[in-house]
Order: sequence, then structure tokens, then C-alpha cells
Amino acid sequence: MAEHYKMAKAGKAGISRRSVLLGGASLLAAANILPSRAFAAGPGTNPGKYKIDLGGYTGPELTDAPITIKVMRQEFSPEINAPIEAAYTAFKEAYPNITIEEERVPYGDLAKKVQLYVASGSAPDIMMGSTELASVYAAGEIAVPLNDYFSADFIQDIYPAMRDAATIDGKVMCLAWESNSCFVYFNRDIFKRAGVETPPEVTDVDGGWTADQLLDAMRAITEKLRKEGDQTTFGMASSRFGNRGPGSNYSQLEGMWVRMMGDPNAPKDSTLFKTFAGISEDGLTASGYLDTPEAIQGMKNYQAMFNEGLTPKGVVVDHYKSGAAAIDFSSMAFANTFRKSGAPFEWGVSPPIRGNIPFASSVADAPFIYSGSQYIPEAAALLAFLLNDTNRRAFYDVRGSMPSRKSLTDESPAYKTDPVAILCANVGERAFGSPKSVGWLDYVNAVNPAVKDIALGVDVEERLHSTAAQIDRLLAKYR
Repeated sequence: MAEHYKMAKAGKAGISRRSVLLGGASLLAAANILPSRAFAAGPGTNPGKYKIDLGGYTGPELTDAPITIKVMRQEFSPEINAPIEAAYTAFKEAYPNITIEEERVPYGDLAKKVQLYVASGSAPDIMMGSTELASVYAAGEIAVPLNDYFSADFIQDIYPAMRDAATIDGKVMCLAWESNSCFVYFNRDIFKRAGVETPPEVTDVDGGWTADQLLDAMRAITEKLRKEGDQTTFGMASSRFGNRGPGSNYSQLEGMWVRMMGDPNAPKDSTLFKTFAGISEDGLTASGYLDTPEAIQGMKNYQAMFNEGLTPKGVVVDHYKSGAAAIDFSSMAFANTFRKSGAPFEWGVSPPIRGNIPFASSVADAPFIYSGSQYIPEAAALLAFLLNDTNRRAFYDVRGSMPSRKSLTDESPAYKTDPVAILCANVGERAFGSPKSVGWLDYVNAVNPAVKDIALGVDVEERLHSTAAQIDRLLAKYR
């Protein structure tokens, strides 16, 4: 078993399978903690013929012995927890020998809990991760490759950007829980009050505003409101991502200001391509990618919102939802929340903003199976059951988010008739995953403070150059 997890697979010079997740050489002591059994055998001989609908599962029939499967995920509100709890009940009725123990943690603590569990060598069998960390899971052999336990059809059904983000060297490391690609929401009342034309309400992803058009509209709104004596309404809502406020979440939000200035179809040696890529092909160099001329301009556009008072420099809770901001970036969940609970204003949606390309991130919460699990087939089967069509429909009905699998959107009348849902699906088809790097945690831990500094007024070019160099130094341990 120890030979199966040679540290060399996670990098040179003793970079351990856990240090890639923990992101620091000081934690290399965790390297000697090995999982209790190797990966289980591949698919069984009768895929799909189980005691219950196990969705995309194709592994062996489950054990008859009494076992316990541990699951760690984020806490939801009671109505969203309910369909997950109902799924556990149905699974246990079919497999009464399998006990399910669930740990729910605040969303912001998920990544930290995964790190602590992996360092301990005794982690839950299923943990909620993220597609942006698939390279980390693979390099450290932290997660079980799921190709041997899920059908190719099921995996292929996942929206391309989320599937590709979770796939490293052909191995699927995690499965997207839901789709949350963002587009523009606007407050129609504020635009009308300021006498400013609203963004285009179209379902074509290429039909949205440019970054310059967005900034000009916010300037016009802010100027009019301030002349009226309104000092509390802003053009752009305070970020509600991550820890909230500027520098809160480069992967899902602020990175779009940079990567939209690039072009994935440009020559690979061009600054346009490197700007979009965000990191070198081997995932180990940020200089010349994070700090290109195009990236610098993108961050100057971002900084302008703060320098000109178009958005707050601090945190404002529920800024857009409360009716105090003209524009926000969000996913389908906003629309479903407004329709279910109402909104204090008239609202509309528009495609993602554009630089050289329209850009939306496809980062998604994604459960994975811990490689140290003693019950890998059973954990895979439980995960597959949670993700089967029936259980996903029940979850999306109350959650209000867009499915991560195309077949579930295709079957829904809303995604054929509702312009908001159609736009959401079109954005999902065109969204992009995060840059892939074994040191992605190092990358974002360096770039998020840089983005906050930029929002607070530091020199953009100097800060991006120094941050890229800092990331290069951090990633050197993985060479």
C-alpha cells in the first residue's frame, strides 16, 4: 500500500499527497499517514442491476456487512437539507446494513475542514470539494478517480466546462453538485430612476455589455443618484462571494475581469492566450500570465469601480437583494429566489460582460470520495444515488439552482421557454473552469489579497507583477 502512494507522484523532493492540498512545506509531516486500503476493483459485471436506482454507478454490488459511510458537506437551510435527508432514508431502506453519518459545516469552512481531515489521515468517505481543486486532488491522490465507478454516459452528461475542470489526465476526480455560472442581474427601478438604459435582455451569451459599457452605465447611475443626495445606493453590489467584499473570490468572480481580456483561441505564445489561461500549461508559472498587459487593463477596469465610488470598498450584506445596488453577478438561484419569495424591486438579467470574450466561471461545488476510505464502492454508490435523476430533481426544485447535467435541463420546460433559464443554460455551455494547477490553493491565497489591495487603490501593474512572482516562488516546491 505504501508503494502505491509514493510521494514522488505528488511532486519532486518529497512533496506529499497531502501537502499539495495543505499548500505548505511545513505540513509535510502528514506524508506518512496513508489510507487504509487501495482503490477497489473496477466496474462490476451487472452495472445498473442493484437494489435501488444508483444512477450512474457501475461498480460492484455493495457489501452485506455492517458498515458506516461518513459524509461531510455544507449546511443548507432546512428546506434544502430535506431532500438530501430523504435520499439517505431511501438508501438505508435498500441497504439497511449501511449506516450514514453526516457532518454539516458552514460553507466557508469546507476547504479548511477538508485540509484538516486529510492531514489527519482519517477523513469522511465523501467530502464536498470543488472543481477548481481537481488538480490538487489528483496530484496528491487525495480523491478516488471516479471513471471506474460511474458510467461514461453519466460523466459525459455533465456540462463540458465542469466536466473538463474535474478531469485530470483523463481521470474524473469529483462530480459537480450544481451549476452556478454567473451572469448580470440588474435593478430596473434604479436604472429608470437614473434615466440610464438597462443592459440588453437577450439569451445570446455574446450579446451582453462590454466592460466599458458596464462601467459607463454605473458612472451615469452614480452621478445622478449622488446629485439627488443619495449616498447609499451604488452601481455595483458588494461581493457576496467567499468571505465577501473585494478580494473575496478570484476563481468565481474577480478573475473574470482579467480572463475576459484574453482569448482561448489565440496563439499559445500570445499575451491574449496567456491572459485567458492565467497560468502556464504545466500549472507552475504565473509570471507572464497573471500580469500581461491585457490582465493589467482588466484589473484597472476592476479598480475603477472602487476608485470612482461605483461600489463599496467594504462588505454590504445582501446589497443587491435589498435594492441598494443597480447590478450584481449571480446564477439562476437568484431568479428562483426572487420568483418564490419576491423582490423589493423590478429586476432583469443580461449576459456576462465582455472584454475580448464574454466570460463566466464554471467553478462548482463537487463531492469527491476520499482515497483513504475503507468502503470506496459503497461510497461511490451512495454518491451516485444522491446524484440520480430523482434526487437531483428534488434538490434543484428547492435549491433553485441549475442542474450540472445537461439531460436534466433538457427535460425541464423552463429551459425551453423561460428567457432567464435559457440564458443560464447558454452561459453554462460557454463557461470556463479555473486554471489547472497542483498549487491552485497557493495561487488563490496569493491573488485574493492582491485583488483586495487593488480595490483599495495600489498600483495595478506593480501589484500584479509582484503577485505573479510570489506565486512562482510558491509553486516552485511542486517542480
